[in-house]
Amino acid sequence: MSESRRVVVIGSGPAGATAARELLRAGVPVTMLESGTTEPTGLLVRGAGRNLYRRREKFEASNEEFVTSGDPWTYWFTNLSPGGLSNQWTGAVPRFAPEDFFEGERLHERYRWPIDYADLAPFYADAEKLLTVTAGTGDVPALPAGAAIHHRRLPPDWRAVARVAEAHGRGLTVLPLADGRNWLLTRRGTAFNSFTNIVHRLRRSPHFEVRCGAHALRLEWSAERRQVESVVYFDRGTGVEQRIEAAGVVVACGAFRSTKLLFDSACPDFPEGIGNSEGLLGKFVHDHLREWWTFATDKPLRLLSPAAYLTRLPYDTSSPLLATACTLGLATSRDRVLSLLPLRTNTFGVQVFGTMRPDDERFIRPCATTKDEFGFPQLELALRFNADEVATVVASRERLMDLLTEAGYPAHHHPIEDQLVPGSAVHYGGGVRMHRSRSYGVLNEWNRPFDVPNLIVTDASCFTTNSEKNPTLTLMALSARAARRLATDLKTS
Repeated sequence: MSESRRVVVIGSGPAGATAARELLRAGVPVTMLESGTTEPTGLLVRGAGRNLYRRREKFEASNEEFVTSGDPWTYWFTNLSPGGLSNQWTGAVPRFAPEDFFEGERLHERYRWPIDYADLAPFYADAEKLLTVTAGTGDVPALPAGAAIHHRRLPPDWRAVARVAEAHGRGLTVLPLADGRNWLLTRRGTAFNSFTNIVHRLRRSPHFEVRCGAHALRLEWSAERRQVESVVYFDRGTGVEQRIEAAGVVVACGAFRSTKLLFDSACPDFPEGIGNSEGLLGKFVHDHLREWWTFATDKPLRLLSPAAYLTRLPYDTSSPLLATACTLGLATSRDRVLSLLPLRTNTFGVQVFGTMRPDDERFIRPCATTKDEFGFPQLELALRFNADEVATVVASRERLMDLLTEAGYPAHHHPIEDQLVPGSAVHYGGGVRMHRSRSYGVLNEWNRPFDVPNLIVTDASCFTTNSEKNPTLTLMALSARAARRLATDLKTS
């Protein structure tokens, strides 16, 4: 391997770890910069393919790293530690459906992704094998089947509910989960952790290096070479700034931190942030509307473990980019152990994720008045859910109850508190969005800023729009695809 082609990967979460793995597989040396220093601990006990006990380190929303000009209750959950947010991850990994990449075009061309499902399909499959996915046995509406290692079926009584859902153009199946082996005892809080499951293995290569406690501060641009030439980072161990040269850079430090890093890397050629040629950096951010509640059925149903997943309403009968999906599962931690037995219950928990339409009124940008610990502007977050988005989530409650009733299990939900607050889903996206046109995106179809050929941004900040589905599997597939192309270009340049 030629050290002159060394790529610096910023962040050891699922996106950064996947990109580093792909670069090494292609023969490109990698140095990974990770801001955190200590791997969180926890405990996970799995038996007979079920999570029986889980303890994860607590993490809290930041209230010091940003200011808000939108919803005053906005959260920003972060985890500056090896593995990033995968240390608290629940492991849901549904694929996006083919329609998720183009349905927004019904509104405007700016909502059309620059790639299609077929572009990601092989990378989805590779990531699913890496994640050791447990899932259902086939396609259902709005959810393509993946390359699961373990297959599960819904309990027989829930299959009656699934048939009713199918009659309405929806799917009810086992939620795809990165649950790992059927029998597992591990001193971490998740079956899959990107640092433990990917980065530790990469350390076996003499061409891979990870520097923990290395907080990326800015990217340095070469006006002469017209590319990024180095990364400056703060070494938490020594307390001084360090500089590392790079033939290419992968930015994968979280949706908002990646956006901030590009803002903080402003230079004479890019005075509003590196790669921000059209002033779109930080625009069109999005989030999931999230709520969790319980419901009761008049007739008992089998305990659900693993959880079930109710897909969205059909695309052709829904407003573009307005949808919800429901995860149905256990209502209490006690049910985890009881789920080993063929028991029934009347009470279930449900988590709803709803979409929001990205627009230029929801944004993040450098704050004009407040600095971070390194002297750079903090972020200003302008996020607020609109009435249509909230109404879509509220309507999903009764739709689920109606579906259960039609299947012969009359149901009612318990009182629901107002939980629709930006950030509570920990699914921020956008900010460095992809598009075929520089008029609507910061990145092209290969996750590169249009005027920065050796830089890729591969976490959820690159998402053009959000789906109602969890983002992790898709950002891993995007990372692998973009890293493979970067490796090819570096080796042939």
